[in-house]
Amino acid sequence: MEFIKDLGLKPPLSKTANSRKDFHWKIAHRICDDAGMVFVEDLNLIGLSRGMLGKHCLDAGWGQFFQILEQCCFKRGVYFQKVNSRKTSQICPNCQMETGKKDLSQHVHSCTNCGYMTNRDVAAALVVCQRGLAAVGYTVKMLGEGKFVGIPATQESSGL
Repeated sequence: MEFIKDLGLKPPLSKTANSRKDFHWKIAHRICDDAGMVFVEDLNLIGLSRGMLGKHCLDAGWGQFFQILEQCCFKRGVYFQKVNSRKTSQICPNCQMETGKKDLSQHVHSCTNCGYMTNRDVAAALVVCQRGLAAVGYTVKMLGEGKFVGIPATQESSGL
């Protein structure tokens, strides 16, 4: 091993690291097969690794997965973008009102403003999707309230 390090080469990966990397590539390819655009939260991975579940966050290899996903999207022509991760689980995807901080034990998103209820993770994913689409330039029409989220809609000419 010392000989490999002296040459400036990386030592071979362990079986666990190889398995994790293979799994990340397979998931990234599956995501790219099913999507035209991919948006992920721009997470502070260093901050997460210092928390109570730090070892578990490091074991999951999120940083490596995001890099692999970005490479896979680039190769396949799928749009990839990181979006602001601030308060994604505290904002209602239906009315954009802040619902407040939730405990980890609370699994349901319930908005007191508009009455929208869904799984907490689904609500956060919808907020990430809306932020990504807004950054790209799409306007997302919310069916329930009839509100536009993202970049304001432009007036189309009546002749079209």
